Amino acid sequence: MKKLLLTSVALTALFGGSAFAADLRPAYKAAPLPPPVYSWTGIYWGVNVGYSWGEAKNDVTLLGVGTASSSRKMDGVIGGFQAGYNYQFGAWVWGFETDIQASGQKGGETFPGVLPLTTVSTDHKLDWFGTSRSRLGFLATPNVLLYGTAGVAYGEVKDSATVNVVGVGSATSTFKDLKAGWTAGAGIEGAFGGGWSAKLEYLYVDLGKTEFTVATPGLGTFATETRRTTDNIVRVGLNYKWGGGY
Repeated sequence: MKKLLLTSVALTALFGGSAFAADLRPAYKAAPLPPPVYSWTGIYWGVNVGYSWGEAKNDVTLLGVGTASSSRKMDGVIGGFQAGYNYQFGAWVWGFETDIQASGQKGGETFPGVLPLTTVSTDHKLDWFGTSRSRLGFLATPNVLLYGTAGVAYGEVKDSATVNVVGVGSATSTFKDLKAGWTAGAGIEGAFGGGWSAKLEYLYVDLGKTEFTVATPGLGTFATETRRTTDNIVRVGLNYKWGGGY
């Protein structure tokens, strides 16, 4: 009986002590997973708002006699929508973007003509325009993209010119045309989670030349105006990438 009791005590001390020692060991915890890396690949769309300032350069020829030239500033608020696609390869991002903008840009002036007692008044408007561009960028960080962009630009330009001859009268002509040209610029875009990103962008736009004539019944073609429209655009935009950012 005594031998059985001693054996029980020994077994209890052996296994019970081992279990107690095991309880004193620190619990194992798995290392935390690294945060997911943002992916720029995918289709996106968004909105933008900004300001544009440009120049309308005019050359007006009166009765084939001579040319009067002037440059007029145009400016106004712009806003619109954009959509595009990005493909990320390593630290580089290539993509394509198209946008359409409503524009409040306008300007006008009055300047002397080449004939005595003659003045020319012009009015210029850019009601809307759009661009379609390639983008190529480098990731300064996984969530910050620096990019350059270039492509085509198009828009509807409206021009009117009034030629006034003191003692004779005036003639007015209005012209509206859809023009196409080119654009180039650069920007920075930052992703802040959930597929959302914000950008700051600058574009230079050249819509080429517009030519129209001012005619009167008695004199026929009274004046010919050639106008070239260039523009500077700064805008901020908000994009959402389809499927989120990861």
